Amino acid sequence: MQENEMNFGMFTDFHVRGGNTQAESFDESFEQVMEAERLGFDTVWLAEHHFSPERAVLASPMIVASAICAKTERIRVGLGVQVLPLTNPLRVAEEAATVDHISKGRFEFGIGRSGLTRYYQGYNIRYEESRPRFLEALAIITKAWERDQFSYTGQFHSYEKVTVVPKPFQKPYPPITVAVAGEETFPLIGSMGHSIFVSMNTPKEQLIERLASYKKSRKEAGITEAGGISIRVPVYVAETRDKAHSEPEESARHALSYAAQELSQTAASAEAANRMHRMANMPYSEILANRVLYGTPDEVVDRLKSFQEELGINGIVMECNYGGRIAYERVINSLRLLSEKVMPNFK
Repeated sequence: MQENEMNFGMFTDFHVRGGNTQAESFDESFEQVMEAERLGFDTVWLAEHHFSPERAVLASPMIVASAICAKTERIRVGLGVQVLPLTNPLRVAEEAATVDHISKGRFEFGIGRSGLTRYYQGYNIRYEESRPRFLEALAIITKAWERDQFSYTGQFHSYEKVTVVPKPFQKPYPPITVAVAGEETFPLIGSMGHSIFVSMNTPKEQLIERLASYKKSRKEAGITEAGGISIRVPVYVAETRDKAHSEPEESARHALSYAAQELSQTAASAEAANRMHRMANMPYSEILANRVLYGTPDEVVDRLKSFQEELGINGIVMECNYGGRIAYERVINSLRLLSEKVMPNFK
């Protein structure tokens, strides 16, 4: 990858927009993915949501990834993220390797714990166990991919002489990217050598400090290559600054209000819940300056370059319909402008 090259990924929730039925939500989101393929986006990233009928229909990202891989030829398809503690790790290893074969090596294994306890309550799993469950599941999955046969005895899962089939198409396995948020998670994942997703919701100064700890831990672990750092951020591009700011405003305000009123009730930490409430009360001008990437193509190019310089990112995971209420035609226009006028500056 060249010095300023960046992976452009489109993040999708498979939103339930407006009065759409669930079937219409699937159809619209699949068509948006196909447009991203046609426009030359590098990756599509799939969310995972549970028990939120008013928000999204994407409860099974692995199945949707398989469908997208069968429909597309070029774009990489990633999980953004698979909530690993909710799963049987052997099953995930089998399914992810299968999708990797269906895609002929275009699969990206994005994983995390989720910052919402609601998912864990629904699956009857204690959120307090999410970290050890995550680490144990990841250890099992990588062993299953690397070894012909293996045994494992852990706190939550134990296996005796199992052989997972198929092995991944990519060797030794698909790229692994981990969603990180807490201060202690950055150096932990850095020492393991995995790439990371970070969020624009984290204040910039704090994010710079945590990224420094990630890079330091990689170096101390003897990992010489630079880690992949992708930032997830709402993005909207229009022909004028006024349109770029005004057209997605109602949807952005809805997203922030929903987070404060609904998601904060099951946030995993007081820090996350407080941040949701603060952001919901921010003036829109402050949201534009610090929490979203809305602007003309030239403005978005300039801000992306500053992200590269300040944070060292080499990937962007773009929420192209933040809040899920932007009209489909406007979302597609924004994708087109990104493809034609923004992305060429980073290739």
